[in-house]
Amino acid sequence: MSLAASILAVIRLRRHAMPQHSRKIQFSLTGTCLLGTISLVVYRAVFHGNSWQPLGSHLDGLLLIAMLFALTFLFVQRALVRGLAVFALPLLTVMLAWGLCASAWTYEPFAIQSLWRLVHLSSVYLGSLVLCTAAAAGAMYLYVQRRLRRHRGQVGVEHMASLEAIERFNIGSATIGFALLTLALVTGLIIILDREGIHMDPQWWRSVKVLLAVTVWLIYAIVMNVRFATAFRGARAAWLSIAGIVLLVAVFSAARDLSDPVRPNPTMMRVERVRAAP
Repeated sequence: MSLAASILAVIRLRRHAMPQHSRKIQFSLTGTCLLGTISLVVYRAVFHGNSWQPLGSHLDGLLLIAMLFALTFLFVQRALVRGLAVFALPLLTVMLAWGLCASAWTYEPFAIQSLWRLVHLSSVYLGSLVLCTAAAAGAMYLYVQRRLRRHRGQVGVEHMASLEAIERFNIGSATIGFALLTLALVTGLIIILDREGIHMDPQWWRSVKVLLAVTVWLIYAIVMNVRFATAFRGARAAWLSIAGIVLLVAVFSAARDLSDPVRPNPTMMRVERVRAAP
């Protein structure tokens, strides 16, 4: 349903003489998809009993992001940024397809054993939600700017927000996402340093996961401050928002559990087994 709504939204964007009921069909599909996602979350909470945790796996995190993301862009496009759904629906489709893959092939729950881990995972997933919204706004900005630069007047953008409103929303979303991403990095570092019996590789900071996470953090630090740096305003900020979410997806792909980048030292494990032997 999300894919069908995405295709219909793109067709409506390119064909300006579409009947009015096509818009109702698009929103009906989106609303039904949203209700289905909420039902999946409730199903997992009810039928998995005490073993289920809201952020206990990437599947649950993706369902949470998809549910909140759909709610966010449906509200935002009515109140702040008209036309955002056209660019947000493909992202929603990717999230749900990724959730399907996580359920079928890479499902592996992880325990939330401390408050730091809960804060870390919450900030990671909520930050991802906000940054997905910023990426959708960035794609929308590039489209509207392209249409206007080709001297096509308001054709194709008459039902969309202005460039100023889109950029303002992009910067605001990037600012919130940057704060949540900073919290995720700090709590992740605390979790790593607080563990006992864990062998820390001296080059742990060079791991793909850490480098990608820091790169994403730097990207949104720039987007957040574009109002003070005119060289990165407009299309550059939009491209940075899109690049940031692509790299954030790479961070998710680089590790099954974002809060567990290190593994127990095999030598220490053998020593502990010898000590525990009768």
